Amino acid sequence: MIKPQQRTLKNLTDRGYLCASVEKRKSFPDRKKQRCRACGHDPQISVSVDLWNVFDIVAIMPTKSPAMNPVAFVQTTSRNNHATRRNKILASMEAKLVLLSGASILLQSWRQDAKGHWMGYDEWITLDMYNQAPHYPNTVAELQAIKRKEKKEDLPKGSTLPLSVDFNGIPF
Repeated sequence: MIKPQQRTLKNLTDRGYLCASVEKRKSFPDRKKQRCRACGHDPQISVSVDLWNVFDIVAIMPTKSPAMNPVAFVQTTSRNNHATRRNKILASMEAKLVLLSGASILLQSWRQDAKGHWMGYDEWITLDMYNQAPHYPNTVAELQAIKRKEKKEDLPKGSTLPLSVDFNGIPF
């Protein structure tokens, strides 16, 4: 079965783009399943990770035309998940910075028509779609400051864990 990402790679290549997938797969041991007694194999869970948790594909259009933006970051999905993926892009501070850099963002979704032919639907995300989020950063330095503030310390500065517990005053 062909996945939406494979359809998008073919579609964009046919349109003249040089494309590459930027989605990675990470594997982790499945702690709910036991190791094989015969060979010792650990069952794995495979998780896909997008570039900045948003993009599946980077596409470059070799052109000398100053009117056309040659770089596009692409999110691909099924038609049923189109709105969810649009919201995912619009919730991404990194996606806004991609647009500020001059690159384009394409959301391409796929569905089958009545005859069973696959139809692609393109939606280009624009900077004016971020008007609802004026607090999103306009520079990488601002993004880094926001990310730093999101990280919380385990303990307040200067505090320590008790080295021993006094059980004398606690009734059991």
